[in-house]
Amino acid sequence: MTNATKYDIWLSLALGYAKPKRKALASLYPQLADFYRGGEGEWRLSGVLSEADIAALRQTPLSKAYEVIARCNELGIGIVSYDDPLYPQRLREIFNPPAVLYLKGRMPDFEGRLSIGMVGTRNATAYGKQTSHVLAGSLAKVGVIIVSGGALGIDSLSHTAALEVGGLTVCVLGCGINYPYLSTNAGLRKTIAQTGVVLSEYPPDYPPARHTFIDRNRLISGLSDGVLVVEAGLKSGSLITARTAVEQNRDVFAVMGNITAPYSQGTNKLIKDGAVPVTDYTDILSYYPRLRLSGEPDDIVEDIPVHKSDIDVSDEARQVYRAVSADPIHIDAITAAVGLPVQAVLRALTELELEELIKAEKGRMYRLV
Repeated sequence: MTNATKYDIWLSLALGYAKPKRKALASLYPQLADFYRGGEGEWRLSGVLSEADIAALRQTPLSKAYEVIARCNELGIGIVSYDDPLYPQRLREIFNPPAVLYLKGRMPDFEGRLSIGMVGTRNATAYGKQTSHVLAGSLAKVGVIIVSGGALGIDSLSHTAALEVGGLTVCVLGCGINYPYLSTNAGLRKTIAQTGVVLSEYPPDYPPARHTFIDRNRLISGLSDGVLVVEAGLKSGSLITARTAVEQNRDVFAVMGNITAPYSQGTNKLIKDGAVPVTDYTDILSYYPRLRLSGEPDDIVEDIPVHKSDIDVSDEARQVYRAVSADPIHIDAITAAVGLPVQAVLRALTELELEELIKAEKGRMYRLV
């Protein structure tokens, strides 16, 4: 936090968020304090503000900024303002950079490492889950920063995969950091903050709304060198992130999907429109040949098979299928778990093998595929 932080907070409280006016003022007033002290006459002469903006500034006392700072101190939330050396330079380059970033954790060095935004549907399919795990984990394992929005589905899966390999991930929220949004992911956000950062342009206690998530998308793409859309329908909010990435001169990548699957229609359209198709994490790395990796390029994260929900098998086979895991399990353990006769278990295992849902290993062991 710098001496000018209070003025940036004051400005955002008065004018709102996702506005381009902080960037415009930066070129006119290297010290925002000079703009504040100039008063209404100076504000009008700047040529940047409307009469409504000037009225809002006049009606917003600087004491409101001090209240925000006190609340952040109470909650242990850091503040990085526009002129702070910790403020990511790449965010200053976008059309409407935030005047202030609030954060939990430590701001990473975005200029020294490749960062990839990963977004997609909240209702991820088994294919989307597996793809997110492999791509995010493999990228993070070689030193790529994974940026996402902390939502359910592809966002959470990407954050989690990066954490599992000891990688760095950034969670950008569409509300105040302390706001009780999506309590099921509270633990994930806490874990992210221990090694990476959870950040928001909104002050403490600021509630989420549809527009805050749309505005948040520009920060995910703004912090990234490129955005990867894993799985998305034609009306997915992830396509908004892809569009802002194009506007910000960022690369756009998309995972190729089944042409009949609803959640692949958005990604397949992106590819038709010029996005780089991705079938392997090296498709992304190859776009940045000067990247210095912290791991071996072939150090891929293995896929973790998961149970499929839409299988067409007998009731006995379905029961046995739930007892088989990604790690090999012995037939005796399967039989004990399901409580069926051995012959029934054998029939079910054969049925599942024929449907290519499981695979037999040596020693009468079976695992998911």
